[in-house]
Amino acid sequence: MATHIKPSAALTTASQSTLRRLAWAGPLALLAATIANLGLYSAAGSLFPEVTAWPGAGPAQIIGANAVYLLLGTIGFALIAWKSSRPARHYLLIATAGLLLSLVLPISAGFGYGAPGTPTAGAATVVTLSLMHILTFAISVPLYIRLALN
Repeated sequence: MATHIKPSAALTTASQSTLRRLAWAGPLALLAATIANLGLYSAAGSLFPEVTAWPGAGPAQIIGANAVYLLLGTIGFALIAWKSSRPARHYLLIATAGLLLSLVLPISAGFGYGAPGTPTAGAATVVTLSLMHILTFAISVPLYIRLALN
C-alpha cells in the first residue's frame, strides 16, 4: 500500500510567492549589479588606464558575465527556496562558495591563464575584476534574500 504525502498548502503558497517576488528581484539585481560594475570599471579605468586597455574585459563582457552569473544565482536561489527549510542561510553559504569559485577567473588571468590570445592581466585589472565579482555578490545576495523571502 503506497502512501502519498501531499505538500502542505502553506508551503506551496510560500514557494509560489517567493518565486513570484524572485521574478522581479532577479532582474533588479542584474540591473543594479551591471550599473555598479560598469561604474567601477569606468572609475578604475580612469585611475589605471591598463584596466580598460586590457582586451579580456570590456562593457560587453561585463554585461554578459553579470547576466550569466546572476541567472545561475537566481536559479540556485529558486531551487534553494523551494527545497530548503532555511533558504536565506543556505543560499548565503552556496553564494559565498560560488563567489570564491568565481574569483578563480580574474586571479588566473593575472597569472596568464586567461582566454587564448589574451595578454596577462595587470594587478590593477585583477583587483578591479575581483572587486566586480564581490560587488555583484554584495548587491545580489541581499536583494534576493530581502526581496524574495520577506
